[in-house]
Amino acid sequence: MLERMEERLFQKYLAYHFSICEREDLIGASNHALDILRKSMA
Repeated sequence: MLERMEERLFQKYLAYHFSICEREDLIGASNHALDILRKSMA
């Protein structure tokens, strides 16, 4: 996917990637989420 990306879009991706990498509070973050749901007994 990255190797087929247009240069302009790839540069935007790199800027985003490096800005995320520089933030310690986002280390280990991913695009995944965990939803915890509770069934109502009413």
